[in-house]
Amino acid sequence: MWRSIFRSLRVRMALLLATAVLTTAAAGLAVALTFKVADDHVEELASAQRRLELLSAISGRVGDYALVALQTTESQGQPDRLSLPRKRVQETFVRLDEELARAVARARDEQGATMVAARSRVFAQMRGRFDFLDRQALQSIRDARDGQGGNVERLRVALDSFAASFGPGLSQAIGEERATAREAEAAMAGLRSALVPGAAIAAGLAALLAFVLYRAIARPLVSRISDVAAAAGEIARGESGIRLKVRGHDELSLAMMRFNRMAAQLARRERRLIEAQARLQEIVDERTAELRGANERLTDADRARRRFFTDVSHELRTPLTVILGEADVTLRTKGGVEDLTAALTKIRGRAKGLHRRVEDLLRVARSESGQLELELEPLSVNDLITTARASLEPSARARGVALAAELPLFDLQVEADADWLRQVVEALIANALRHTAYGGTVRLIGGIDSDGAVTIAVSDDGEGIPADDLPHVFERFYRGGSEREGSGFGIGLALARWVVERHQGTITIDSRTASPGRASGTTVLIRLPALTHRLVIGARS
Repeated sequence: MWRSIFRSLRVRMALLLATAVLTTAAAGLAVALTFKVADDHVEELASAQRRLELLSAISGRVGDYALVALQTTESQGQPDRLSLPRKRVQETFVRLDEELARAVARARDEQGATMVAARSRVFAQMRGRFDFLDRQALQSIRDARDGQGGNVERLRVALDSFAASFGPGLSQAIGEERATAREAEAAMAGLRSALVPGAAIAAGLAALLAFVLYRAIARPLVSRISDVAAAAGEIARGESGIRLKVRGHDELSLAMMRFNRMAAQLARRERRLIEAQARLQEIVDERTAELRGANERLTDADRARRRFFTDVSHELRTPLTVILGEADVTLRTKGGVEDLTAALTKIRGRAKGLHRRVEDLLRVARSESGQLELELEPLSVNDLITTARASLEPSARARGVALAAELPLFDLQVEADADWLRQVVEALIANALRHTAYGGTVRLIGGIDSDGAVTIAVSDDGEGIPADDLPHVFERFYRGGSEREGSGFGIGLALARWVVERHQGTITIDSRTASPGRASGTTVLIRLPALTHRLVIGARS
């Protein structure tokens, strides 16, 4: 029965834990008792030392009191001069009585308490002799102040008598306290001598017990756990054919048997996975060939699209220029009819919008083919924003929209193509004006962010961009979900992003539509690297 019980890993681990706990508790109890005995001896020695110091203080303070009494009697001074020396002596006696009371409370047996209490009688006699001396000194001082003679000699006789009776008691008390201190030191030395071999024996027994428990319980368990860990490492490296040798009938043996079954299942699954992987590779190869063909077709279609926009731009730009020129000539003629003027004005406005759109198409086509090159040079962002605001101010007034600029006190410098960057900012302002209702405001804000980059923000309080359209506004030719004319974004933002990225910058858009408790509006933010002046090596000032 006992053999079957000890086959359980839980029972063996519980036995190991219980042995460790009991051993630790026994060691802790022994240490606590040792500390208790040592603390008693140390406290007894410290108490004797404190009483010795108090006895020494009494001797000195009584001498100070006698000197002050003689001086006061000789000078016929006030008796109050003895108050402070008397108080010091009395305070020392009080502390000595308190220390004796604590020593009596700590006494371990009745004999020790009796010996300590006997010393209190000696201290009481010493205190009584001092009180008698104090009364004699006060009487001598009063007689001297009343004009009587021989007071100093009487006080000296009283002091000599006090010394003859007080000194032996003081010496006896000091000797007894020294003897008590020596006894405490001897007791501590004896305890130390007894603890050293006891501690060595206890340490040896603990080490022997730990070795026996390790050989009987811990070592076999650790060995089998190491085997499991090594087998798990082999399986992690792909060796699914590893198996464990099962020894015993405990819980760990059961876990090792389950480990072997798991390894067998992994081996079977690995074989099936390899077969499935081979079939998947064949399918992937077929689909890759199909995707490659589709990609080539898409590339041809994209190339054709680019050629189409390039051709359309070139074909439409010239006639549009002619239309604009004719419209300008017609508007400058004298005596024109109002209806004709209005018609030509409308034609000219539509032609200018179409002309801008064709220019955007041409730039997009050229940007994708890499034909455009930027002419970078130092540029003042403050001047750029001011110029763009002045250019769009008439259009803003016509729409009833306020166009405000917020610039820092210092000039912002970037390295950029002035024409391209100005066109991007003007396009963003025009887009903001188009989507801002009458009485609204469009703000142009320049500044520097926390990373040191120059920022240009175009913010409006218009209707905002729907959440479904916002992720696509930078896609080329995307016009949003609305079908009304001029409601989409066309290629304006796509072209703006291309220009900003060619300047090593970024452009982001944040927009919100109107909802309860939230106003609508859109903010487009451009971040450009600040201009860094280059250091020319070898240049002379």
